[in-house]
Amino acid sequence: MLKKIARILGCVVLASTLVLTQGFLAGIPVGSNDGVAVALTKAEKKERRAKRAAARAAKKAKKAAAKAQKAAAKAAKKAQKAAAKAAKKAKKAAAKAAKATKKAAKKAKRAAAKAAKAAKKAEKASTKAGQAAGKAEEKAEQAAEKAGQAAEKAGRALPSLP
Repeated sequence: MLKKIARILGCVVLASTLVLTQGFLAGIPVGSNDGVAVALTKAEKKERRAKRAAARAAKKAKKAAAKAQKAAAKAAKKAQKAAAKAAKKAKKAAAKAAKATKKAAKKAKRAAAKAAKAAKKAEKASTKAGQAAGKAEEKAEQAAEKAGQAAEKAGRALPSLP
């Protein structure tokens, strides 16, 4: 198979060489203008160069414009993405702040309720202490009275010693 490929390639090269040499020998120009060889003047050459340069410049400008448009689109997309991200962050932060505020209010309410309960408890304890003090005082008076009565009884029961 390798031999066949080499043979075909060789034939193609030989044929193209023969055709080109025959064309040069016959005087046929390769880049023909309908068989008429035309010599260009300096002005025409300059004009051709200017056209080519203008075409190149236009091509470059078109390429640059496409590149700039692509960059602008990319920047706009990036800005939009950043704005969406910032909005999302702001929303999240607002929700977090609202949650914290709610939690703090709940905590404050609980603390106020606890303080009120503690004050009520303290008042109740103070009232009980006052009542207990009053009862203790009453009992002390009764005990003193009983002790006095007992002393009187004992004094009556014991005869006077000479």
